[in-house]
Amino acid sequence: MISNLTILGMVFTILICFVLPLIVMMVLKIRMRAKILLFLAGISMQILFVMLLERLFVSLMARTTPAFVENDFLYPLVLSLAAGIFESLEFALVVRILRDHMDGGSRVVMFGIGHGGANAALSSGLTSMTYYSVAVIANANGKDYLTQGLSGDELTFMQGMLDYLDSSPWPFYISGIEQFALMMVYCCAAVIMWMAMTERLSRKWAGASAGMIFVFHLFMNFGNYEVLLNSLVSAALCLLIGIAAVVFTRMLYVKIEGDHPRQERMPVRRLR
Repeated sequence: MISNLTILGMVFTILICFVLPLIVMMVLKIRMRAKILLFLAGISMQILFVMLLERLFVSLMARTTPAFVENDFLYPLVLSLAAGIFESLEFALVVRILRDHMDGGSRVVMFGIGHGGANAALSSGLTSMTYYSVAVIANANGKDYLTQGLSGDELTFMQGMLDYLDSSPWPFYISGIEQFALMMVYCCAAVIMWMAMTERLSRKWAGASAGMIFVFHLFMNFGNYEVLLNSLVSAALCLLIGIAAVVFTRMLYVKIEGDHPRQERMPVRRLR
């Protein structure tokens, strides 16, 4: 019997990964009149740069220099560096191409939440949905129902999933918290990159955007691989980084836009 606390953790992560980005998207669309095009651009560019290019780079590194994969410290460090490089390049390219459509912070956040939502859905959301389906079937029909007729690797894989579900429920909650914080960091990094690329800030701030992504991934990966930090401490630090990024970016944006001609139109009524 899979505990209700474990199932609730899966539901929590599913809501964070799938529902929250859609709610933010609708709020930005209705209240701030941001274009859904930017949300879709965030999804498509995340798939291109993270799911394809970044993972291809890491895979090539693993094949050519397998020693770094075996190093408990070096592997999460390289993963974090790859995230900082590829995702900041993605943000810079998107701002360059869609600059005319990004005439205010809410438009940039629309892109950021598309990127962050896609990342959350593909990296944690789908996994939680799979475990949720297994847990519901196991509770309804028994664990033997899921393992009957299986053998070899299939049986080992399914038994591994069931054993994981019988263990601590906290990894599911931690995953949701990390993805929530990561979406905040992506939105903030996108806004800072936009301000740097549009000369609201010095171009050096583009490096701060990349550094924000790198530092967050470093703490998250250290927790995931149990290097220096356990997963619970890592999740707490990631949440603090996300909150700090939002506060800092908000303060910076308000200050810069106060000195810069405001182009973003304030909403006057809801879209019909």
